[in-house]
Amino acid sequence: MAEAVATREAVQWGWEYRGREVVVVEQHDPPVPAVPPPTALAALESKRATAERLRPVLVWVVAGAAVATAVVAVVVQPLLALIPALVALGVAWLCWGRPELLRRATVKEHQLWLADCVSTMAGFERDVQAWQQDLSERERTRSLTVDAVRPWVPVGPVTKERVDLYGGTAAGWRAALLAMGTSLMSAGGRLVVLDLTQDTVVEPLRQLAEEHGAPIRASVVPERSVNPLAELSADEVGVVVAEALRAAEPEQSESRGVDATLVQQVAECLQDAPVTFKRLHLAFQVLLRQLTPDQRGLLTRSEYATLTDLLSESARRSAEARLFRLAAGVQRLAAVTGDAAMDGWDGEEVSLRVFELSHRESELTASLLRHLTFQITMVRIQRGELSGRGERIVVIAGADAFARPELERFDSICRRNGLRLVLLFAHLRDSAVEVLGGGDAVLFMRLGNAKEAEQAATFIGRQHRLVASQFTYSHGTNTSTSTSDSTTRGNSASTSDSSGVQTSDSRQATFGLLFSRRHRSGSKTSGEQSSSSTTGGTSWSESTSSSTSDGTTESTSIGYQRTYEYAMEPTVLQGLSPTAFVMVDPLDPASPRLGDCDPRLGAS
Repeated sequence: MAEAVATREAVQWGWEYRGREVVVVEQHDPPVPAVPPPTALAALESKRATAERLRPVLVWVVAGAAVATAVVAVVVQPLLALIPALVALGVAWLCWGRPELLRRATVKEHQLWLADCVSTMAGFERDVQAWQQDLSERERTRSLTVDAVRPWVPVGPVTKERVDLYGGTAAGWRAALLAMGTSLMSAGGRLVVLDLTQDTVVEPLRQLAEEHGAPIRASVVPERSVNPLAELSADEVGVVVAEALRAAEPEQSESRGVDATLVQQVAECLQDAPVTFKRLHLAFQVLLRQLTPDQRGLLTRSEYATLTDLLSESARRSAEARLFRLAAGVQRLAAVTGDAAMDGWDGEEVSLRVFELSHRESELTASLLRHLTFQITMVRIQRGELSGRGERIVVIAGADAFARPELERFDSICRRNGLRLVLLFAHLRDSAVEVLGGGDAVLFMRLGNAKEAEQAATFIGRQHRLVASQFTYSHGTNTSTSTSDSTTRGNSASTSDSSGVQTSDSRQATFGLLFSRRHRSGSKTSGEQSSSSTTGGTSWSESTSSSTSDGTTESTSIGYQRTYEYAMEPTVLQGLSPTAFVMVDPLDPASPRLGDCDPRLGAS
């Protein structure tokens, strides 16, 4: 129960398959036929068999009584002959009359017993039909109850802090953001997404939010007329620009603090108008002595004079290489930005804020914009612009571009301000490996690279957990009753006739060599024969047999089938579907879980 409550309160990332419940209906014992025992029939059959066995003896007694009657009538007296005659009649009745009466009584009793059996079986069939209908009705009711239960249940991290997602494709990230974002906003939460992948992974979520009328702010970075530095102080501008330029060129060995201080001092000189990248680039050109007062452009005369006196000649010469590098980066950013204020951060009740990196920018410009957006978001969060009630989540899609110290600093700022950070890494390498396990919950989607899949499988744990995956309950009852009667009669007759005439004749001619003479020799025979046969026969037999068997067999068995629920090998992660994921959560007792964020599963 605690697990279910925790799952409902957590943000939903997808669905976990729990399967359909097996319909096991408690069965009542089926009806058993009560076949009437043929007790009277057995007694009659026993008496008839005994009479049949005594018949040979009684035949001799009848014969002896008949002889005695004749002798007494002739020799003694005719009246006395009545005694042996009566004895002969009585014994004759016992010999032939009583067995016939017993046979007829047996046949009649057998017919009555068969009628009783038929009546009993008809009642038994009605009872069986009623039992089957009752069983079917209970199974149907149970099936309707089970069908109402969804086989896919929502699943998400139980922890409330950082979530790291590794691997997957753009399609998988779209499905994951859609599942997570819709569950968060439907619960009244707010979401900020930095889509730095240039693959528009947040587009389905943004479209769905627009269709449902949710308040959103969506900005494509860069926008030619938008100034990302709007509303930032000189100190914040120095940190943002210096960190963005340094992160885009990690091979630089100069101090970040010096760069940030230099940019801050330049921004402080631009007091007559808002700081923009175009004005910032002109300021660096002034420091490099590349602009005359007549070429100052967007800079005022006082700003130009202040910038000219900012650095002494010796300091300018020593920092000239640094100034050239900063000016080059600022110039590239000035070419894709403008002067208007960026409106993506206004509005406290906005449900969804999206900052999407345009796919039209080159990799060099995209890298600068990626780190710039990252730094500006960190500053905005640190200023408390995302404070308020409800759960708030910041998603960075494409976190592979940032180093471990930057991600850890972003994470600590989010934790201090009560925000939940979600990092989406396309690969498990470089900085992603360094921060693996530093958050609370970890999700793994498809990792095609064998080395990355190996690291993920090692992190999840390859131990096999033995669980009961199949439960089987069976109960059976078997009852059988049989009755048979048979009668056989036969009659056959055949007749055959045959007649024939046979005649043979042979002739032979010979010729001599010297005295040739033709002559004939041979024989001629003829004959006639005829036969007729008739056969016939009649056979008749009648037999009556009766057998009854009654038996009941019951069996009950319960079985558990054990399977490996998680045999986490690298090939498992390499073969995941685009929307499937394996979630590892230290606070979830059922971790790891196998889920899927396909939005179609929500309706199943």
